[in-house]
Amino acid sequence: MRIIAPVFTLALIGLLTQPIAAQSAAQSEGSTSDSEETASTAAAQAQERPAPGQQLAHWFGKAAAAYERQDIEAWVEATEELHRLRPYNQDFMRHLVEGHARLGNLRQAYDMMLKMQQQGLSENWDQIEAVEPLRQHEIYDHLNRLMSEAGEPFGDTTVWSRLGSDYPMPEAMAVDPASNRVFVGTVRDGLIITSEDGESWTTWASPGEVGELQAVFDLAIDADRDRLWVATGRVPQFQGPEREGDIRSSLLRFNLETGALEAEYPLSTGGGRNLLGSLAVAQDGTVFAADTQAPVVYRLDSPDGQLRPFFGHNSFTSLRGLALNEDGTLLYIADYELGIFVVDATGGQQAWQLGVPETFNAGGVDGLFFWDDHLIAIQNAISPQRVVRLKLGPDGLGATEVAPLAAAKNEFDTPTFGAMDGNALYFFAASHWHHVDAEGKAEGDLPEVPIMKIDVDNASVKVVGEEIMERIQRQREEQRQQQPE
Repeated sequence: MRIIAPVFTLALIGLLTQPIAAQSAAQSEGSTSDSEETASTAAAQAQERPAPGQQLAHWFGKAAAAYERQDIEAWVEATEELHRLRPYNQDFMRHLVEGHARLGNLRQAYDMMLKMQQQGLSENWDQIEAVEPLRQHEIYDHLNRLMSEAGEPFGDTTVWSRLGSDYPMPEAMAVDPASNRVFVGTVRDGLIITSEDGESWTTWASPGEVGELQAVFDLAIDADRDRLWVATGRVPQFQGPEREGDIRSSLLRFNLETGALEAEYPLSTGGGRNLLGSLAVAQDGTVFAADTQAPVVYRLDSPDGQLRPFFGHNSFTSLRGLALNEDGTLLYIADYELGIFVVDATGGQQAWQLGVPETFNAGGVDGLFFWDDHLIAIQNAISPQRVVRLKLGPDGLGATEVAPLAAAKNEFDTPTFGAMDGNALYFFAASHWHHVDAEGKAEGDLPEVPIMKIDVDNASVKVVGEEIMERIQRQREEQRQQQPE
C-alpha cells in the first residue's frame, strides 16, 4: 500500500495559510452582482474569523466558555474546530465522544470512539459518566474492552541502566559504536556522562571544565570524523555556573577521543528565545539542528561555517526529533502536535507531511530515528505511551505499515529520547521534567530514570493489514445497524 502525502513548497505553504476571507476577497474582486446584504454578512464573518496563528487560542477559548455555561452544542462545535487543527490530540477526541453522547448524537460519538480504537489509543470509558447513553448498545462493551486492553503492558524490553538522583533531568543520548560507550547529557547540571556497561557512569564533560557547556538537550556522534556534537543552552532549570558572555544557545563540537572542545557555533545571544534541541548528522558531516522555541531547522554545512536557517514554517507547533534517511536526501521532522514531516535535505525547498494510515495516531512524537527504511518513534502525549516502528514506502514519503514495539510498560513515565546502535534502540523510559519546578528543583527525591533497550527488528504485532481492516469494516457495519436513524 502506498500512502499519498500532500506536497508543498515554501511558497505554497504561505498561500495555504492565508485567511480564507482574503482568498475569497481576491476571487470576487471586480464583481458587482453581490447584494449589499451578502457583502455585509461576509464582512462580519471575516471580522469574526480568527487569523491562522490565532485559531487554536480562539477555539480553545470558545470551548472553555461554552463548557463553563454548559452549552454542550457550542462546546462540541468549538471542539470540532480544535480537532481539525490538532487531529492527533487525544483530549479533543475524547471530548467529542463525551459531547456527542450528551447531545444524543450516538452515531457521531461511536464514529470518534471507533477511530480512537483503530489508532490503538487507550481509554477507560467506564469511568466517564458523560458516555452513559452509549452503554445501552453492545458495541460499547466491545470498543471499551478493546481500548482497555490497549493500555496493557506490551513489548520485549530490558532495563540497561538506571540513572538515579545523582544525574537529574537526563535529556540527551548518543551511542559510540566504536567504543560501545553510551553518552548521556543532563539539563539541570549540564553534564555529559558515559558508561560502557550501564552500571558505572563517569563524567566526560561538565560546565566547570568547559565554560561553553550549559543545559544539554541533544548529543550526536559522527564516528567517521571523531566528533561529538552537543546542543546546549541556558534555561531556568539549569543550575550550573553562569557562563561568560551572553550566548543563550549554541552547537558545540567536541573531539570524541580526547574530549577537547574544538568549536562553538552560537545561535542565540542576550535575550534571544532560540534554543537548540534535536540534532541529526548526515554521512557527509552536515549537521541539522531543530530550534525548540522557533519553528526552524538550522544547518551547518562545514566545520568552518556557521548555523544557517534551513527550513521552517509558522504552522509548526513544537519541533522534537530529527532523523535522516540512509543517503541523507530526506530529513524527517517530528512536530509534537501535527505529526511527522519530510523535508528535501538537499535544498530544503520542498516538503511533505508524512503520509500515514488512518489507523495511526502520529501525535506526541518526541524521539525519532531512522533504521533500515523504517522510522522508529517514541510517543508520550497519547495513551498508551509507546514506541512504534513505521515501514516507509519506496519514496520515503509515506508509512505503509505500523508496528508497536513497546507500550504501557511499568517503567514508562513519559519516555522521551534515545539513540540507535544497529538494531538496538536505547531510550529514556521516564523523564524528570514533570517532577521538578520551573527552576529544576524537586519536591522530595527524584525517581530513577531507566534506560531501556529494545530490538527494533523484533515487532510481533502489525496494526495495518487486510485482516484488521476487514474487522474494522465489520465493526462499522455493526455500529450503523445498532444506531437509531
